[in-house]
Amino acid sequence: MAALAEPTVLAAAKDALYPDISNQPSHYAVTETQFTQTQWGSWPIPESVRDRLAPFNTIRLSSGEPDLLGVGMPSTDVLNAEAAKTPVVAIEAKGSNLHPAKADIGRGIEQAHSHLPEVNLAYVAAPMQSITPTARSLARDLNIGVIGVESDDSVTFVEPARISGAGEFSTGVEAIRFQASTHGLTEGSFPLNHPKNYLGYALALAADGETETVYAENIVDDPGGGRRGAIILGLIDAREDGEYLTHAGAEVVRFGQAQCGSVDAALTQFDDWAGKRMRFTRYAPRWAQLARSVTMGYEPTKLIVDALESLHRDGMAAPTFPQLVKRACDLNQPLGVEVFFTQGRRDDVLTPDGEIDQSQMDDPDVYKSGSYFQYKAQLFHVGLVTTRGTDDGEEAVSDTWQLEHPLGTL
Repeated sequence: MAALAEPTVLAAAKDALYPDISNQPSHYAVTETQFTQTQWGSWPIPESVRDRLAPFNTIRLSSGEPDLLGVGMPSTDVLNAEAAKTPVVAIEAKGSNLHPAKADIGRGIEQAHSHLPEVNLAYVAAPMQSITPTARSLARDLNIGVIGVESDDSVTFVEPARISGAGEFSTGVEAIRFQASTHGLTEGSFPLNHPKNYLGYALALAADGETETVYAENIVDDPGGGRRGAIILGLIDAREDGEYLTHAGAEVVRFGQAQCGSVDAALTQFDDWAGKRMRFTRYAPRWAQLARSVTMGYEPTKLIVDALESLHRDGMAAPTFPQLVKRACDLNQPLGVEVFFTQGRRDDVLTPDGEIDQSQMDDPDVYKSGSYFQYKAQLFHVGLVTTRGTDDGEEAVSDTWQLEHPLGTL
């Protein structure tokens, strides 16, 4: 029965474990790149199934490549759930193009179990007809959750999984955890192109009055954009019961008090800067240095700086944007994919083997616009790169990136 081929089983399991994932803070899931292909054996994978499986990324654990890696508590009973607030979850899917009962669930249980040293929860998903009493007993013994799929939209949780205590996570897992921690770098990423707009949200949160009103009156009339950037940069913690300053956010407030005398005075100073196009390092060097420290604490900034330093050592002081992205992916492909490539085009950029298809790198539509526009503008304003970037995708692929003060020598 082709309807229960492996991609269909995996899509059903993903939807069951993480329904409405785009609206769930701290939840994120990616599918292994083998599912970017258009055929599964002789069976054409429907576009609707591939859409449900997206986004894709390269998932390489020491134990192999799980079919799906997710972050966040699944929407089903989990044993010992209090042991992890945002667990890392691996899913192995087994299906059959011929008959559901022929799916090799035993192999799936073994593969899922091999991932447990590197994740917190592991599941096998298979057609319900293939789930025998022996398979259920094996899964219980090995602490593997079992998801029975009866159709592409009918799922039964047959066996629960138990949280296990994974040690240090691999580079690939950390990239996915990073995405979940920032609520996902959605299209456009940073909505505003000046670092003061994110520092200003921490000040507005600390001030008396309603945060959005204070922000709109003193910083810029886009409190939603300021809030998002402040979350991404780790300045505020958005919880169910409200917003709180992180340690970094509190330091911004302390700095404002020290520089200006009070939070209100700091907000007035920010209001005076509204509309300035001059580089932040020129008219507010100490604030720019603070913003630089905050920005360097953000994992993508470290990756970009490392990539530019690496290229500089190789004699490329001013690489183009595609050259930068390629080197970043050479250093940390899972994170590079999450930072630079739009989710809707990853199946074009990533081959089924998990490599980058370099023939796609000059197509501006494969990139998140925020990575070459708003984000680069921030790096310019804090003094890390020499130019501010462009909002034109065609120009962006030939735009060059250069560190203001590289460590290496040409």
